[in-house]
Amino acid sequence: MYEEDIEHALRARKYNAIRADERELINAITYDTDGIIKRRSCFGYSEEFIGELQEHDINVCEPDGNPDENWTFTLPPMY
Repeated sequence: MYEEDIEHALRARKYNAIRADERELINAITYDTDGIIKRRSCFGYSEEFIGELQEHDINVCEPDGNPDENWTFTLPPMY
């Protein structure tokens, strides 16, 4: 009886968590001065968001491709 409601709630929860992680990263980019931002592997980002970062010359290294198993975002130089 509640199966669809529970499934919807879980999808919404995951969606909201990803959006929160993306907003947090955008905030970190705004105030970064080092050019490299690292985030734990538990953070999640949508494919669309990763694509947008790459289109803006932000290098994205996913956790499974990193020795420290963190997300690494390398920003373009400041102008």
